[in-house]
Amino acid sequence: MTINKRNYSVEPSASVNQAGFGSNKVVSTHRNLKRFESQSEFQKISYRKRSDDYSQKPDSFDRQQERINKKYNYQSVFANKNNNAESKTNQPIRLSFQLMTRAEPVAMVIETIKSLLAIKAFDDEILIVDNNHTKTELYEPLAKFCNGLDAKLNVHFYHIDAVAGFKSGALNLALGLMNPNATHLVVVDSDYQALPQARDAIVSAIRHHPKHTLLQFPQFYRDAGRVDVHSELNHYFNYHLYRPFNRSRALSTGTYAVIRRDALINLGGWSGASITEDAQMGVLMHRQGLRSQFIPEVIATGLLPTTLSDLMAQRRRWIYGNMQVLNTYFSMRSKPTEYPHLSDKQSYAVQSQSIKERLAYMRAHLSQLSAWINFTGIFILLHVATLLIIGAVLLAGLNVNLATLLTPLYIVYMSYGLFLARRLWAYLHDDAPLNQQVQNESKPNLGHRLQAWALHLNFWELGALSWWPVLWGRDKPFICTPKLDDVRTRRSVRIANISALPKLLLGLSVLTAMLVSPLSPLYSPLLFVCAIIVCLLKLWAAKVIMTNYSYKEPSFSSQKTVLQQTNLQKSKSLADDKVANNNKIASYK
Repeated sequence: MTINKRNYSVEPSASVNQAGFGSNKVVSTHRNLKRFESQSEFQKISYRKRSDDYSQKPDSFDRQQERINKKYNYQSVFANKNNNAESKTNQPIRLSFQLMTRAEPVAMVIETIKSLLAIKAFDDEILIVDNNHTKTELYEPLAKFCNGLDAKLNVHFYHIDAVAGFKSGALNLALGLMNPNATHLVVVDSDYQALPQARDAIVSAIRHHPKHTLLQFPQFYRDAGRVDVHSELNHYFNYHLYRPFNRSRALSTGTYAVIRRDALINLGGWSGASITEDAQMGVLMHRQGLRSQFIPEVIATGLLPTTLSDLMAQRRRWIYGNMQVLNTYFSMRSKPTEYPHLSDKQSYAVQSQSIKERLAYMRAHLSQLSAWINFTGIFILLHVATLLIIGAVLLAGLNVNLATLLTPLYIVYMSYGLFLARRLWAYLHDDAPLNQQVQNESKPNLGHRLQAWALHLNFWELGALSWWPVLWGRDKPFICTPKLDDVRTRRSVRIANISALPKLLLGLSVLTAMLVSPLSPLYSPLLFVCAIIVCLLKLWAAKVIMTNYSYKEPSFSSQKTVLQQTNLQKSKSLADDKVANNNKIASYK
């Protein structure tokens, strides 16, 4: 068992920020490196950094990095880039399950670790990198739990107080810490519990797609209730990624992404250029001639954000991160001369891509990266400007043909109608194949599809406007989504929900309806009807999402019950899992 507390700052080099590859700079930012348990020797392998006491005089950045790299050989995984996949085709499949946690509920993370213990092979490993916080009450129980497991289970826990680069920095640390004999790493979110068939499905997918670098499994949720939120979030996997042109060119969506270790090392590790490091990595892989595949099989279930405010914050992060990738998309040109670490076959693949293939990848990338984004923002600003101008003219009493001032509003509501129609068409054509696969359900009826569409309209303003700061280079901090809800009153939940909902379009349409109503000198029947329709749709959307996030009676055991729930288990009870796990541990010994 390896349990070690350290404080690292991992800063991708300029080449990582710009092209997604290159060496990582590892800087020790505090001197007395402390261990949770005394060990006679910290595993002295090139991919692991031993615990030590840095009490020497502080060095310059370059000298400090050179000394650390020389002593711990951290960069060895990035330096040895000649280990091509072709030389490892006969190597047995070994997985490294990697959990990045940050101040997560202890019970939830332990349940996730237990679910991985129940499916892992004896030579797989589980790495937990707890990072970017100093709450000992949250990480010391995890360290104690991992330390209490049999060392042969290969569960390794690390806590690092500070890691630059958000989640990508922690993932790069895990890449350096993982067993070099592991062929693939599996990214696991702290709340995602593996289902019994998870490892078998992963191995089967690897064998069916031996030349693929990335295999992405879908996200799915196990929370009781909130059916419409499930449907809206699952729409990405049930519809966008499920389409054939996206399925064979899938970008990573984070959790349960299965990635070939040697290919990720050749890429230079995870890029910190976007707060959605998974999507960024997928684009960079494709630019280097590497392949990916969406595997439409649910093998794990996670938890939804516990509050409406958290759901909105999560969506803002996805939108912002994807737009960061889009913003630099055309500057990430695939020039083989810029990738000296590529194998001959990979360089040839990059050079030999036809225009048709490149356009196919571009279509898939833009489809996936813009799934949460819409381009009605310019029309929303036009809506605001038109109302302000009309209001100013009326207050000033100017002699202007007011009817002509309504012309921009016709353009505005035409764009709104196009957006609503396109999203409605997509939700009506979502047959929810993943839901049918795991829950033995029939296709969703019209009512369920309309409810999911209505709930999606709550994110309309976010998708239209929250990505704009990317265009002028504004950075946004990485915000983790809380997994546990605070005990609150019915009134506080309702106030919090109303406060969290975007209300810009509702307010604009109410003002427009008043301005062009039959009682107004600017009466326009068409604009009045359009404004009323948008008002009604936004109110319906608010009702749907507030019903899903309505007040629930507090129960201290409810979260534990939810965590232990697995509606998707196939012919295995909890007792069977426990017996199987005990037998596995006994066989190790």
